[in-house]
Amino acid sequence: MAICAFSFKSFAQNLTDENTEIINRYFQSTTIAQEQPAATPTNVVPTTQSVVKIRQIGNYNVADVTVGAGQSQTVNQYGNSNYYSFIKYFNNNPSNFNVLQQGEANSLQIYGQNSLINNISILQKGDFKSLIIKNY
Repeated sequence: MAICAFSFKSFAQNLTDENTEIINRYFQSTTIAQEQPAATPTNVVPTTQSVVKIRQIGNYNVADVTVGAGQSQTVNQYGNSNYYSFIKYFNNNPSNFNVLQQGEANSLQIYGQNSLINNISILQKGDFKSLIIKNY
């Protein structure tokens, strides 16, 4: 079993969108933070900034995330062949949620957002589980 902080299948390396810049800045700031201790608290996030934390431990895990301003997501996938997808449509309200998928070949897909998923935590354990949430 391989342990890594972020894992992509080879086809995902060619994808770029508006989140690529945010992801690149996140990894650059994480590297700088590890080299030098922060002088100010780092847990304060302005409401206009998006924070997505993804930890994948295993092989062939995929995470597709599209977020807007004020979004905060923590995604942990432990196991092999897990899939997570979040697509935000036209809602500009900030939402914060946590996702944990543990097992083999689990799938979680969230389309859109409304107040029902704000501050939600989703825990999916087992093998070959699938959950689809549609919010319009």
